[in-house]
Amino acid sequence: MRKPGIKKIAATAIFLIGAISSSAQNSSKNEFVKYVNPLIGTQKMGHTFPGATVPFGMVQLSPDTDTLQYLEAGKYNPEMYRYCAGYQYDDKSIVGFSHTHFSGTGHSDLGDFLIMPTVGELKLNPGVASVPRSGYRSAFKHANEKAGAGYYAVQLDDYNVKAELTATERVGFHQYTFPQTKEAHIILDLVHGIYNYPEKNVWTFVRVENDTLITGYRQTLGWARTKTVYFALSFSKPIESYGCTNDKKEMYRGFWGKFNQKAWGKIKIKQGLKFKQVPDALIKKALQTIDADSYLQTLEKVIKKKLAQITEKDPYKRRYKLQQYALSRGYEADLILDVLKNSDL
Repeated sequence: MRKPGIKKIAATAIFLIGAISSSAQNSSKNEFVKYVNPLIGTQKMGHTFPGATVPFGMVQLSPDTDTLQYLEAGKYNPEMYRYCAGYQYDDKSIVGFSHTHFSGTGHSDLGDFLIMPTVGELKLNPGVASVPRSGYRSAFKHANEKAGAGYYAVQLDDYNVKAELTATERVGFHQYTFPQTKEAHIILDLVHGIYNYPEKNVWTFVRVENDTLITGYRQTLGWARTKTVYFALSFSKPIESYGCTNDKKEMYRGFWGKFNQKAWGKIKIKQGLKFKQVPDALIKKALQTIDADSYLQTLEKVIKKKLAQITEKDPYKRRYKLQQYALSRGYEADLILDVLKNSDL
């Protein structure tokens, strides 16, 4: 393998490598967490995302189902408004899984650091929904999709890859179960975004620290002007090879790597985010101390504890308290609204 190098690119990153396990345990019938359904609000103008997050979390790891541009033929593209949260329930394909999302807003931004597992020919463009297999996006079915409290899973039909996601406050966990193949890839797209438009990406940077760790950042001009997000990303398997492309004809150009999955297997990814630049050693240390398997065992307990703070017996007062709690504490809005819509409160 080549020595670690530095690439300043406008960029797509693709790595080849090999998972996150099981979803949260079933709760008793008296606990609110059983009512959580993050898919509520993901159709039409609901503007919510179905992916994994925790209360007050900086990471909202969720699928994005299209890559529409803010401008079309020099004019505002009204279809873009449907993608405030990156996901539309009626779509038939997934572009990838990005780490930051707004929920329930009438405007949008974010969609930082999209990751997509692929198998077969290397493609550096997401393609378009109207032309299946035109890029690295993949078809999926809701029958093979699962969304719960802090957990999301889906089968990517075009690649026969199972994707599973969860998150802590600042780290996104990915687990991808690949079939046997010599052409397994992980794509890290640094220029993907929600409400994208020309020159939104001011600067992107990625550095290969070693064969299992990369670091970098990107700076964008969006709702938050001159927003810089830093990251460190670790793989459970070493990168076999990597490269980059800087072809301006490519909509999403950048960095790529390749893996040889000699048998069915899982690739686990941990990606930590921060808005303030700190020594890389601190991020690396933080990623090393987090284990997704053990974390999933405690995640549902955290969410249950938050919901348990709502103790009002009267059903109407309880509904009011749930709504006020969501508004006054900045609580993950999807989770509270799902409780209201799915329970008999």
